[in-house]
Amino acid sequence: MKKPYSFIPFLPMKEYKKTGNEEGKIDIKLEVLTPVHISSGHLQEHNNLLYKQFVKFNNRPIIPGTSLKGCIRSIAEAISYSCYPKSKNVDYKKFSKNKLDESNNCIICNMFGAMGKKSKIRFEDLQLREEDIKNKMIILNIPQFYPPRPENNLYLENNKYKGYKFYHHGDKKILEKGKFPYEFVNIGGIFEGSIRFENMTEEQVNLLCFSLGLNGRIQPKIGYGKPAYYGSVKITTNEQKWIEKANKYENQSSEEVKGNIKKLINILNYDRSKRNISEWENGMY
Repeated sequence: MKKPYSFIPFLPMKEYKKTGNEEGKIDIKLEVLTPVHISSGHLQEHNNLLYKQFVKFNNRPIIPGTSLKGCIRSIAEAISYSCYPKSKNVDYKKFSKNKLDESNNCIICNMFGAMGKKSKIRFEDLQLREEDIKNKMIILNIPQFYPPRPENNLYLENNKYKGYKFYHHGDKKILEKGKFPYEFVNIGGIFEGSIRFENMTEEQVNLLCFSLGLNGRIQPKIGYGKPAYYGSVKITTNEQKWIEKANKYENQSSEEVKGNIKKLINILNYDRSKRNISEWENGMY
């Protein structure tokens, strides 16, 4: 049975004891490749139509820093020796022991923060460009989605979790339609903002830059509707040094990490992995 996602296998957790003093600011642009919705949690009415509103600040659509941080952290976890954080939705007996760590001492917890650990990275809210507020906002009717079901056999192999799940990109022609109206930023919309970091090692900065997709090797998915091919984005920067750091992470990682990077590129490179035939089936995750 085909599904609109694939898995990246778990790498073992390794304790990260290195300290660093790298700091900086990465100015980024986020371009919408397929329509993006991030919910404000509120309903809006227009011409007797009630729809889920895109999150805004001072009437300007934004991608909250927390949303982008969660997206990028998931990518970074899949291509590093990270631990698996506690969650109510998973059965820890279905992980290998070397993936779990109560002390949160892996490279990712060290960077992004964890219980008792402060994040070394600050993701600012990204703001939609002024000219796109009038031209790129659109109401689309999309399907109903169901929560992920990790207990499903599709997630398991030999009674162990297969790995991290990433949704496939899809051509705009196969975006799934439904009867539930949501406000989206349409294809071509541009968000702008910055990411700041401090006290990181060079390896961590390189990992951050690759996970953002700054060298063009991957394009993340963010927001609501990812199983139905919504939420594909491209993140770029004008500063060559951050692009070079992304390349460094890919080229200088261990063979084990490189294997996961290659698998991730096969899923998240928009041009390479773009599907022309939908693998969607009844909203199932």
